[in-house]
Amino acid sequence: MQNFSGLKSRQDDVRFKAARTLKRYVATELREVSQELTSGFLEDLNHTIYDLVSSSEVHEKKGGILAIVALIGLEDGNVARVGRFANYLRGILPCTDYVVTEMTAKAIGCLALAEGAYTAEYVEFEVRRALEWLSTDKNENKRLAAVLVLRELAVHAPTLFYQQIQAFFDNIFVAVRDSKALIREKAVSALRACLALTAQRETKEAANPIIYQQAYQEAMKGFAESSGSSIKDRSHGVSLNRDDRVHGSLLITIELFMNCILKAESVLDEYLEPVETMPDLINLVAVNEDLDHMGVSSVNQNLFSQDHLPGTSPLKQYEGPKKEESLHFSSKVCRNYMEMNYNEVCDAVLRYRSNRSPLIQQSLLSLLPLLAAFDPFTFSKSYLEITLTYLLGCLRKDREKSTALHAVGIMALAVEDKIYLHIDSILAVIKSSLPSGREIASKKVRNTVVEPHVFSCISQLARALGTRLTKKIEGLLDQMFGVGLSSGLTNALRVIAVHIPTLCKNIQDGVLKMLSLILMHRPLKHPGAPKGPIPLSQSLSSGGFDYDNSTVALALQTLGSFDFGGNPLTQFVSSCAENYLSSEHKTIRLEAVKTCASLLVPTLQPVSVLTSGHTTSSASSAQIVSDILVQLLQVGITDLDEEVRLCVLTSLDEKYDAHLAQAENLTTLFVAMHDEAFRIREVAMCIIGRLSNLNPAFVMPSLRKSLIQILTELEYSGIGRNKEQSARLLRHMIANAPKLVKPYQEPILKVLIPKLTEAIPNPSVVTNILAAIGELAKACGVAMCKYVDELCPIIIDMLQDASSFGKREVAIWTLGQLVENTGCVIEPYNKHPNLLEVLLNLLKAEQVHSIRRETIRVLGLLGALDPYKRKLNQSKGSASSTQGLPVSEAIHKSASAQDGNSQVDSASELLVSLSSGNLEDFYPSAAIASLMKILKDPSLSQHHTMVIQALTFIFKSLGIKSVPFLPQIMPAFLSTVKMCDPIFREFLFKQLGIIISIIKQHARKYMPDILNVVREFWSPNSPLQTTIIILIEQIVVAMGEELKVYLPPMVQPVLRVFMQDQSERKIVTQKMLNALQMCGASLDDYLHLLVPPIVKIFENSSNHVDVRRIAMETIDKLTDTLDFSDFASQIIHAIVRVLDSGAELRQTAMNTLCCLVVQLGSKYNLFIPMVKKVLLKHKIFNMQYELLIGKLLQDEPLLSEDDELIHRRTKSYGCMQDDTAALETASYTAKMHVEVNSLQRAWATTGRLSKDDWVEWLRRLGVELLKESPNPALRSCWALAQAYNTLARELFNAAFVSCWMELTPIQKEDLVVNFKQALLVPNIPEITQTLLNLAEIMEHGE
Repeated sequence: MQNFSGLKSRQDDVRFKAARTLKRYVATELREVSQELTSGFLEDLNHTIYDLVSSSEVHEKKGGILAIVALIGLEDGNVARVGRFANYLRGILPCTDYVVTEMTAKAIGCLALAEGAYTAEYVEFEVRRALEWLSTDKNENKRLAAVLVLRELAVHAPTLFYQQIQAFFDNIFVAVRDSKALIREKAVSALRACLALTAQRETKEAANPIIYQQAYQEAMKGFAESSGSSIKDRSHGVSLNRDDRVHGSLLITIELFMNCILKAESVLDEYLEPVETMPDLINLVAVNEDLDHMGVSSVNQNLFSQDHLPGTSPLKQYEGPKKEESLHFSSKVCRNYMEMNYNEVCDAVLRYRSNRSPLIQQSLLSLLPLLAAFDPFTFSKSYLEITLTYLLGCLRKDREKSTALHAVGIMALAVEDKIYLHIDSILAVIKSSLPSGREIASKKVRNTVVEPHVFSCISQLARALGTRLTKKIEGLLDQMFGVGLSSGLTNALRVIAVHIPTLCKNIQDGVLKMLSLILMHRPLKHPGAPKGPIPLSQSLSSGGFDYDNSTVALALQTLGSFDFGGNPLTQFVSSCAENYLSSEHKTIRLEAVKTCASLLVPTLQPVSVLTSGHTTSSASSAQIVSDILVQLLQVGITDLDEEVRLCVLTSLDEKYDAHLAQAENLTTLFVAMHDEAFRIREVAMCIIGRLSNLNPAFVMPSLRKSLIQILTELEYSGIGRNKEQSARLLRHMIANAPKLVKPYQEPILKVLIPKLTEAIPNPSVVTNILAAIGELAKACGVAMCKYVDELCPIIIDMLQDASSFGKREVAIWTLGQLVENTGCVIEPYNKHPNLLEVLLNLLKAEQVHSIRRETIRVLGLLGALDPYKRKLNQSKGSASSTQGLPVSEAIHKSASAQDGNSQVDSASELLVSLSSGNLEDFYPSAAIASLMKILKDPSLSQHHTMVIQALTFIFKSLGIKSVPFLPQIMPAFLSTVKMCDPIFREFLFKQLGIIISIIKQHARKYMPDILNVVREFWSPNSPLQTTIIILIEQIVVAMGEELKVYLPPMVQPVLRVFMQDQSERKIVTQKMLNALQMCGASLDDYLHLLVPPIVKIFENSSNHVDVRRIAMETIDKLTDTLDFSDFASQIIHAIVRVLDSGAELRQTAMNTLCCLVVQLGSKYNLFIPMVKKVLLKHKIFNMQYELLIGKLLQDEPLLSEDDELIHRRTKSYGCMQDDTAALETASYTAKMHVEVNSLQRAWATTGRLSKDDWVEWLRRLGVELLKESPNPALRSCWALAQAYNTLARELFNAAFVSCWMELTPIQKEDLVVNFKQALLVPNIPEITQTLLNLAEIMEHGE
């Protein structure tokens, strides 16, 4: 089970990682354990979260909040959990720590997204509480918490929040007038969200100017009341000075004009950047972005040839509000109202331009550009001169310079040409902010700090005035380049190059020179320039010093994204690949990958050109593309960081297809398709599927193998996360390689459809499988018609699932694909009368916009239904509903019927029917028949242990001759295993293993039943696990090569052992790994299921060293019989991490690595640099590994006869053969010694007087005959016969015959005399009947 220590960490990144890990565990692995363990874990988790949020430590409160957000939205109907979390969050507020307060508010907003009826009550309560805190409470922490909560609820639950919008406007201005600037700013942030909310819902019929009038009057009241020195707030008794009032009014005015500006106006995007800046907090919503479940991120979606399917994960709901926050809604009502009061606002605002308050000055600088953008004509005519004079004054003040520069730039965008009259004054200030030519020449620029808004102001002026600034901007370029590379500079240069085209060439050359110095450490040398040494003075110009990592990363980013026109960049791409793809710093590697991929694009040849053979590029250019692509793919396989590998694959879009389709590149991509990171496997699947059209001969065989592996994992893994990932991969394969999948439609659906109706469905698995079926409908078209009737009821059920909007969204999408691609219109209405009603209900009640839109589309695809026929369908549906539902579960009859129905009813009759030559076959048959009669009788369960012991002894004695008796024994034996108590069951499993080790392959007929019983009782952490694993080992040895057929049912229990073993030192896992080592080649079809958990075991440093060692040894030993080429990447990456983590397992890791080198051969060349780096880092030397790598690099044979690996292999094979021999059981078929003296004492009749004496004589004689029988089968029953006399009576005749054959004539005569004496005793029918029956049998036998 997971621990929660990471949530208590003082480090933000550790807490964040712990929260994501918790979410992933609860959403995946926890679903695979028993209900008891799940309940226990969740109870402990709730206690932990409560302790965290109740803690006095700030960092622990943060951890508790992160845990709550991580668990929101998991699809398990957790209404109680939502209520509990709501109470936890309410207990945190108010809080003295601002970060905790804001995190709690964001968590409350996320909780408002949880589905269910509770949400409406929850939002209503939180809004009312916040408004109450605003209106009546004097505690500033409560007021701050209130405005933060109101803002989050307005953003995350707009529909519910809008019901109380008027109450919000009645109370929010109290907070805007607060004496604390932070509370005022956050109150205005809430006001912004609510103004956007009202603007979004504004219609001609429902225009409500009252709220805008109310806000405007509050603003004007603040300006009017500012004449006094201080004013006492009536609601809170807080004394407000004039500046506080004015600041609040300015903030309100800013929001009103922001609400008026049209989205299309260019000033908006520039303005939003500084205004929307929020404190640098952990984004709580990001906790929900579980990448293993959400699959490929948005940057990869253009990679897929399919339309993006909305709603594939319920976590997507958290992204909606986050995006909506950045959307802008303009209000026409507000605009009309503000137009009437425009002049009044401008006059009131400009009165404060001489105010000394920093807050007022910052707000004024933010508001003035908005006033200019709102009505440029009026502003330019009446207020521009006074405003620019004020702005130029601000530019000369260091404290306000940055904001003033930004304001000037936006003002220029608003008034455009009108600002040209003042351009010289503005540029003079800008020029003074940049380093002078003397500073550049003296190389003092390094320490010069330039305001980022200097560059943004220049770019905005260029946008506003265009070519009129050509000469003036050209004079600034040298100073701008002298500052050095920065993101602000590159953004400004891009804008200038677009709006002043004549400067484009100068800008491109200047940027290239900077990049050459940073990336290649030398001045730019254009292709074709004369060769020769670079003068020392020139090489030292503009630097001559090392650049930090952030500058190098920015230079790479600029190189890959800046438009350099037709400038050749070949020298740059080669340098980047050589120097930066293997950098020690992740950021540099990421940027190098993106840059190399971007720079190669102009030199790529389209598919049509390559296939025609007429290339337009030079041979050197083609060679560069080939070399760089090989290096990129190598990084995509061997880089230790998952994000870098993912970046490589996502950078290789359709433009690279012609080159990626080459065989050597495809080989590398197939390695990526088995990467340890699921996101990478997804992207690799999409790329390879896309390439199947270009190189089908190479791609199709491997993709078919992958298809079989995916279907195997779906059908047999039994692990929810594995099935979900397999369904996602299948969906990508279908979408990108439809030609491959189309012939396999039937087997695919044969696996997928049953998974939709499992008894305990996993929501994520069902959603992804349904999405895959939708893609299959697109690929197969009309061929899917015959499955529509089977799928429609399932889809209709999911459309009515109120617990999961993800299911509903995918279900409606899949239904649309089925209808659209099969042409099945109208008919679904007739066959499923409730379909139309379900669709119409979705339109009425569904809250998610995307589902309503898709529902309308599906209704259009299905077509119009005749009203008369609809009535008939409805009547048909109601009639059928009264007849009851069809039975969905078949009644399974037991297959364990007695096989002996046709046999002779009694052992005596069987004996009579046999000849003397068949007596050796008769004895075990008689014994087994009697023993099985006891075993099948539940009332005799106290004797079952001895019955099983006797049967085992019979098998040992008969050896392979026991096979004919299997039909008589195995069904009853397995039935007893199912019905008995747990303690006896363990004994039965042990005896079953012994029997299987004796009969070997002859158990094949019963192996499915045996494995079903094993699977039934093989539960995680069961006390039977060790015994069952020993049984599995015996089955492996017994079945040999035939084992492969019987493995599928065992895959799921094996995987559960690896995931959920809680035994000390994971001893059960160790035994399971040893059993897998014995399976050998039989595991070939299941390697894709077994390798990842085995790798995870030895990679996890928290596991005991013994189990980690055995896990690596398992890979080591299986390399002899199995091909691990497909899994080389994830195995070697894990081994490298083991080598890097500590010394205790390094020898085992190097041994395993050597075996992989031998198996992979030249394919291992990809991984040599990666492994070498770790070996050098820790000074690890392994003679065997070094010899193998030396031979590999020289193309020599890797192994010779005297090689250490061969000797080690031979030794291990010898051990396995010894183990196998140990399992061979000796056969005791020879006759056993008969102790005649004991028999004589038993048959002697002297001293027998009473009836009881004679009955005891008969009982003792029967037992003694069994005990001294020379036949092992009969002798095995004597101990049981002592406890259960009926068995002695049943086997009396058989035991007597077996002993009679061993007696001498004298002994036989003595026996007959005693029997005659017994027959003379009157009134004892038991003896008389037994002996007469025996006499008859002996007579027939003679």
